[in-house]
Amino acid sequence: MKRILKCVALMMLSLLTLMWCVGQIFRDVTWMTGLCFYIPSPAIAAVWLFFAIVALRCKRRGLAVAALVILVLPLAMMGVRENAILRTPTRVGGSPSLRFVHWNVYRGHLGWEAIQQRLADERADFYLLSEIPRDASFERLTTLRPDVTDATSIRIGIMAVWGLGQIDDLGWVWKSREAKVRRLRWHSPQGLVTILAVDLVSDPLVHRTPVLTRLNALIEHYQPDIIAGDFNAPRESLALSQLPQGYRHAYWTVGSGWSYTWPMPLPVFALDQCLFGERITPMDYRIKSSRLSDHRLGVFEFVVGRMR
Repeated sequence: MKRILKCVALMMLSLLTLMWCVGQIFRDVTWMTGLCFYIPSPAIAAVWLFFAIVALRCKRRGLAVAALVILVLPLAMMGVRENAILRTPTRVGGSPSLRFVHWNVYRGHLGWEAIQQRLADERADFYLLSEIPRDASFERLTTLRPDVTDATSIRIGIMAVWGLGQIDDLGWVWKSREAKVRRLRWHSPQGLVTILAVDLVSDPLVHRTPVLTRLNALIEHYQPDIIAGDFNAPRESLALSQLPQGYRHAYWTVGSGWSYTWPMPLPVFALDQCLFGERITPMDYRIKSSRLSDHRLGVFEFVVGRMR
């Protein structure tokens, strides 16, 4: 019986790995391949590592070696395509920068007051928050920043923004079950910055590629400087790898380290994105962990205009 169970477990693991391979090759070109693509590489790596350890303990060295060989595949994908671990990003310095924070705060379930304290600690110039509490107020955030004399806060459905100076709400450019995208104009200390605040559907039954393709069309049409929010789609999704001309990922440009943002405390999906256009000079991008949400937060430092 134990041998049968081991054979069944090995077959299921092999099938799961085959599905993962299909997803890595075709990504989310169709809804079905998308489901395979959403199988997280760290999970595949973890189960094969566990299998290799068990095989060694059972003195099945052949199986252990085979498991370790297969383990190379997800590790390679994690190190080369999904994370900036094997390279050193080029960071630009020498000029005062603006700090932009985007974070899904999990509706404040783990403490809205503590979340505002965490946000204040970042001392950002602009905050874009997803899944804020229904009765959220930014008064506490303002009092935690005594250096701020002029700030604007705007609630946008389950999203909200807070920034130094004036923020113009230019309205929805897309509002449906699949996506909510709001256009904003921020009068930053370095000049006007146009922003698309994004919140995409989390339902895995919704095919992401058509949604992301339409988002790309909106980016191309409105030419925003920054696009950020909870995309609920991996950074390596097909459409997010084919951005409109002149747009780049903050993470891949000036970021590094573990790129996954959900779910805490063991994130294996990079669902929260920050993109920027040609008017923005990126300086640094960090993804930080916090016990106050099921998402990690992104911190983007940049300069408005091209640096010469």
